[in-house]
Formats: sequence, structure tokens, C-alpha cells
Amino acid sequence: MIERAVILATGEGGGAGRPAEEFHAAGGRRDIQVGARVTLDELEAPHLRRVLAGARNLDDAARTLGIDPATLYRKRQKLGLL
Repeated sequence: MIERAVILATGEGGGAGRPAEEFHAAGGRRDIQVGARVTLDELEAPHLRRVLAGARNLDDAARTLGIDPATLYRKRQKLGLL
């Protein structure tokens, strides 16, 4: 999931260290930068919101994220995304 977040944050050809505008657009902190000292929750929450918003259902979102639906449920519960 982190690898996908980095790809989305930098664009596939983008350089590390650019501001992660994707996170701001998804409701995250504007000042998060790729490689910055942030928690996994700070990286995951906006990415999960974005994937969930574009998914047809929770199973589709879990497939996109490459995780089990039960794992997605636990992450949503932990991050207050239920």
C-alpha cells in the first residue's frame, strides 16, 4: 500500500521530495512530502479515502489495495473511516 501511495504522490515519473498534493486533495495534510517523517496512518488514511471513493464496493477497494476485505475493515475502523 505504501508503494502505491508513493507512486500516487509523485506521479509515476515524478521525483521524491515533491509536495504530495494527492494527499491534500484526499483530505490529508498539505505539508506531507514523500520521504518525510510521517506515520503510516497519515499516509494510509488519505489514500484509503481516495480508493474507497472510487471503488464500486468494499471488495473492489480491497482488491485495488491488494489486501483482504477484513484487513480493509480493520484499517477503516482504526482510522475512523467507517
